Amino acid sequence: MNKRLEQLLKKQEELKAQIQKIKAAEATQKRKSDTRKKILLGALVMEMMDLGELDKNVMMKRLDGFLSREGDRTLFNLPPVQVLKSEPTSSSESAAFRQSFEVILEDHGTDKIKALKTVRNVTNLGLKEAKDLVESAPTLLMKVNNVAQAQEIKKQFFEFGATVTVRKSLD
Repeated sequence: MNKRLEQLLKKQEELKAQIQKIKAAEATQKRKSDTRKKILLGALVMEMMDLGELDKNVMMKRLDGFLSREGDRTLFNLPPVQVLKSEPTSSSESAAFRQSFEVILEDHGTDKIKALKTVRNVTNLGLKEAKDLVESAPTLLMKVNNVAQAQEIKKQFFEFGATVTVRKSLD
């Protein structure tokens, strides 16, 4: 009976390996399809901009709020992201902080539901709009008028593991 059990266990391990291989192949195909869709959609958007069907300035402004990785920003000749690390310490810095600030949701973390609730609470958006924002991270969450407000919003997301960046608004 031990020999039969050993054979069955060996067969079980072989089947598990086959299942993992199939799942990996499916995941790879899904990533390839997703990448292809993005390439085709990007080509369409670029063609529409060339034909004047889409305003290039509007698209660049949206990209500026959407892209947060330096390499991605470089591709579109966008300036580097200016991340704020602390409160102003001098009056000259204080004057600079009277500008508006962008709060960017980089990643919703492990608790998507809490991220959704926090986005709704902070932005007063409806459920569908908040869900779209959370799922499209990294994305511009909102603009605020002072750094303290931006840091408070960032803190609310930090409490459950979401990643938020605060930077000076470029407009």
